Amino acid sequence: MYFVASPSPRPVHRRPGCWPAAALGAALLLAQAGPAAAEALPSPASDAAPAAQDYYVERRSYGTRRVSEPPPYVQQLNKTWLGELDGFGDIDWLDIGLDHRTRFEIRDNDFRRAVNTVDQPFLLRTRAYLAVKNRFDPLRFTVEISDARRYNGDFPRDVRDSNFQEPIQLYGELFFKQSWLADKQLSVKFGRQAFEYLDRRLLARNEFRNTTNNFDGIRAILGKQSDAWQVDALLLQPILRDDNGFDRRDKANTLIGAIGDYRRYSKFITVQPLYLVLKQDGKKSPTGVEREIHTLGLRGYGIVGKTGFDYDASYYRQRGNDGPRKHDAQAYTGELGYTIAHPWKPRLSAAYNYASGDDNPNDGQSGRFERLFGFARPFSQNDYFVFENLEAPKLRFEISPTRDFQFDAGFNWYRLNSPTDRWNNAGLRDASGQSGSFVGHEADARVVWRQSRYFQTEVLYAYFKAGEFLREAGRGGTSNLLFVQLTFSAF
Repeated sequence: MYFVASPSPRPVHRRPGCWPAAALGAALLLAQAGPAAAEALPSPASDAAPAAQDYYVERRSYGTRRVSEPPPYVQQLNKTWLGELDGFGDIDWLDIGLDHRTRFEIRDNDFRRAVNTVDQPFLLRTRAYLAVKNRFDPLRFTVEISDARRYNGDFPRDVRDSNFQEPIQLYGELFFKQSWLADKQLSVKFGRQAFEYLDRRLLARNEFRNTTNNFDGIRAILGKQSDAWQVDALLLQPILRDDNGFDRRDKANTLIGAIGDYRRYSKFITVQPLYLVLKQDGKKSPTGVEREIHTLGLRGYGIVGKTGFDYDASYYRQRGNDGPRKHDAQAYTGELGYTIAHPWKPRLSAAYNYASGDDNPNDGQSGRFERLFGFARPFSQNDYFVFENLEAPKLRFEISPTRDFQFDAGFNWYRLNSPTDRWNNAGLRDASGQSGSFVGHEADARVVWRQSRYFQTEVLYAYFKAGEFLREAGRGGTSNLLFVQLTFSAF
């Protein structure tokens, strides 16, 4: 029997295994055995100060590169074309940005919808950014406004696609280039913020979606990206988007935690531990449910010297309570890539994503992994899956013939970890488990062409074929997604 899924509990971890934790441990040992990552000590005879070392290594794993802060469409004013005008050439204390994106989609039999039809929406998103820095240090200020709209769609407007003229960022900042804490840079941001952490699966802006995840609260960041280590502390409440009125803070839910980056252990690995707590006040929540979910995790990624290999692995364990039920869930990811030594940088990769599901909605155990505030891509280019009740192997191929032209393609398989738990994005669940667990597979291909620093074109096609779970629900067959996306940045 199928019904529209609602939050439910408890997994039996069908393929638990602790291979991600073991893999991270092995990677640490191997990395330690390799060449030392620490910079060489300066010679006592030399009076020259050693150059500051940049320990940061960008991940190669597909879709995990975080959106920068400030976002890529933002530039320092005197470094834009405005800097060539009289009176603007010396303004290095102001960051500005203006960005517009239009995406036309053709969605044939979108499994996120309850009916089989061909939907052809236009999705428009415009963002503007302004930040004052250096001028009044230690006090800084940032505002980012977003306007998201959908036209020509066959379905009612929703907050995935529509959010009119909202400040997705509006915060003050206390910034110290050198603080009393470990002699490191310190930034304390307070107000409305949008950002990404780790591999974006737990905390993300959700850049593909027309609207943006954001929070009200405080972030304290000790250190900077190039440092050997960095720690971020969070005290936040998510923003509830409203496509008719003003967005508001979700007073029922609070996210508290800390995320670390340690980059000096070895040049072959960056280690990212985290501890996050999501607390839900039942008196303020529409569900009336008290929740407290603790997430402890470790991620490690790196590039293995000049071998061409790169890797990315993470493991997350959750404990706590989901209403009257005890919560116990886990998730892990792993990706291994190989870049061929060629000017076009062809890269082949294989990945596996696992997030536990809930076996019995009526027992005292909650086992569905709490995905927090992550994003659905790159699990699925169709945007069909999120980081819960999921087992998803993935193969990908990427190539960059030029700096401004990229192509990638992939093949993915999707299973429910627990056949009795929900498929979130389709709102389907068979509590009996008799429909099986195989949801389907997906093939996709994408081209990204940056014509100039101001214009970019992206074209994607994704094909999805339903598996037994969908066929039993009466939603068998295939779905197709084709979109063309044009992005313009003023600076």
